[in-house]
Amino acid sequence: MGNLDGQLLSGLLLSLLIAAATAWWLAGRYRRAMLRLMTAPPPQRDAAPAPRPAPPSAATGPAHFDLGLNRRQNRRLALLLVVISTLIGLSTGAFELLVVHTDPGFGLQRCLILGAVYSWPVIPTLGLLWRWSLWRTMAAVLAYLLCLLPIILLGSNAEQTMAMVSGWLASTTVLPLLSLLGLTASGRIRAIAPLLFPAAMVLVGASLLGLGWAATLVDAPPPALLALLDAIGAIPTLLLFIVAPWAIGIWPVIGILRLIAGAYRRKRFSELAYLVGLFWAVVLIAMALPGTHSAGLAAFGILAVWLWVPLGFALARPWLAPSAPPPTLLVLRVFQRDAAVEALFDAVTERWRATGNTVLIAGTDLLGHTLDADDLFVFLSRRLGERFIQRPEDIPRRLADFDLGADHDGRYRINECYCGDATWQGALQALVARSHAVLMDLRDFRAENGGCRFELGELARAHHLQQVVILFNAHTDRATAEADLGEAAGRVHWVDMSRPRRRTGRAVLAALLSPTSEAAGAPG
Repeated sequence: MGNLDGQLLSGLLLSLLIAAATAWWLAGRYRRAMLRLMTAPPPQRDAAPAPRPAPPSAATGPAHFDLGLNRRQNRRLALLLVVISTLIGLSTGAFELLVVHTDPGFGLQRCLILGAVYSWPVIPTLGLLWRWSLWRTMAAVLAYLLCLLPIILLGSNAEQTMAMVSGWLASTTVLPLLSLLGLTASGRIRAIAPLLFPAAMVLVGASLLGLGWAATLVDAPPPALLALLDAIGAIPTLLLFIVAPWAIGIWPVIGILRLIAGAYRRKRFSELAYLVGLFWAVVLIAMALPGTHSAGLAAFGILAVWLWVPLGFALARPWLAPSAPPPTLLVLRVFQRDAAVEALFDAVTERWRATGNTVLIAGTDLLGHTLDADDLFVFLSRRLGERFIQRPEDIPRRLADFDLGADHDGRYRINECYCGDATWQGALQALVARSHAVLMDLRDFRAENGGCRFELGELARAHHLQQVVILFNAHTDRATAEADLGEAAGRVHWVDMSRPRRRTGRAVLAALLSPTSEAAGAPG
């Protein structure tokens, strides 16, 4: 196959780099656009006053809070990821023995060992579900492979040493882990880079075709190519062969982004299913490349086992379907505490999504958690301003657009209100009225935080709320917060986050999902 595997490997790595770099740049542009729209003055009103919006309707009926049900739903989703990964691993092992490494013949023991090895991506997929850090994910992958090492050695012949087996395991995992590093390591690009990666692959593929065409012209260059070389030089000509194909490739890129955004909007997949599918695609492509030396293009038949991902999610949909009406959680926080709020989302809100909806006022601090495929396409189409609530009378329309149904994986999406300085208070009142529970992060809260004090006043008047959990630390002005809450302070679950521990997130989730008498003493 010549140097096909090397070209494809280079193209894959370059696509990862381009997706990550572009995502970093776009995240900065998105943040600046949001800040500009958030602080923009409201549009001029017509001469005739607009009708006052109807008062926000309160949440209909009491919600069902069940910590055990939440844990069951999360366990079921984790089990589904394990089953999908195991099926892909076993199918991959069988394919390798039947198509690529055919010399010793097919054996059940070898197939099972290979299946266990090739199932290693189950660890990163669980990390995507539970929002592990990259280093924790890599440590878990290493532990998984170390557990398999003696089993592999026992099933191998005497010629295969520990060094050889370790090298093989490393070569199997390094490229996918690099992709995980490039696409999800930073919270700044975590929501954007995976969406851009397929588009980057199209553009890089177009450039590789352009370079391949240029290589065919070297031995007998046409007069037009010689004239171009004389006019602009060799390096600019080479760059032209790299960039010019983008004029054609940009249209498939736009189509891919539009397709992803539309499919996500229509709930064809969830963001978790997308990330799991994308990661497994990179894993299988990386596995196919070495096989081209012995099996040729047939090695890419391994990509067919990727179909276990959509098939698994489709078959498990009834099993994952929520069994109770979803409560709505409103998340409030002190802005400009990006790292702390992101950690809170990872520890609490991502697990809450197995129980109900999450709503919040949009901000730049949670961009890596709330931005989705549809948001990105709207931004690239220069229509981000349409998402912002410009006038108070626009609030009911925006709330009516919320996506409150469960995804195929049984989890609920995060909905946010994009507001300016003139509309956020009205939007907050509407969100409080529609919510069943509130999680408020008051770490580092001071009396000067006027926005948080307005929110506390609204919570004091919201007697319909079934659960209110407030996080605080040693720097929180709790006396001011309790004074703003008034009598409502007595039904608030205060969780001390001064010395957060690993299980603090679970304690906060338990406070949200347990009866008041049990949650009041949630540990900090």
